[in-house]
Amino acid sequence: MPTPTPPAERGALLSEHTHPRPRLRRLTGWLLALGLAGMAFGALGLFVFGLGYQMPLLLLAIPFLIVLGGPLVQLAVMHPHIRVYERGLWLKPLLWPPSWVDWEAIRSTEKHTLIRRGVQKEGQREHFGQLIVVERGLPWPYRVVAGMAGLGWDKHAFGISTYGHTDYKKLLNAIQRHKPH
Repeated sequence: MPTPTPPAERGALLSEHTHPRPRLRRLTGWLLALGLAGMAFGALGLFVFGLGYQMPLLLLAIPFLIVLGGPLVQLAVMHPHIRVYERGLWLKPLLWPPSWVDWEAIRSTEKHTLIRRGVQKEGQREHFGQLIVVERGLPWPYRVVAGMAGLGWDKHAFGISTYGHTDYKKLLNAIQRHKPH
């Protein structure tokens, strides 16, 4: 796991982009933690009962249960709280510790394939988003985002969107302006 970058090495804080509904974000974080804990408890229960009662078919259900946890892991890191600094981005996902991404580590921006674009219902605002592909500096849960978005399981990515971040256009412009590639 990468070591956190000290605040002095980040440079000046340029902007901060939180979730527009902080209470909903906190509730989602709690529910995600409960869901992942329930999944882990269920896998352990399947293992114990499968061995204890000599039911090998229960053991075969464990990998399927773990795979079903993929969307929960994806949701936990998809749209992190983002602070834009002079030298990079500070990302705080729902469940994992914060991560630092240097501007040089950003590989590309791609269309956000995991959100619905446009207006879905009357009275809704239009949704936009981008996936930010990163070469290094992010832990394994960000691979789940890239893999489920169709970018490949060997990449790391996180998303930005009008639904998940305040002042989306300013955030997108900062990333576009600073990315090296």
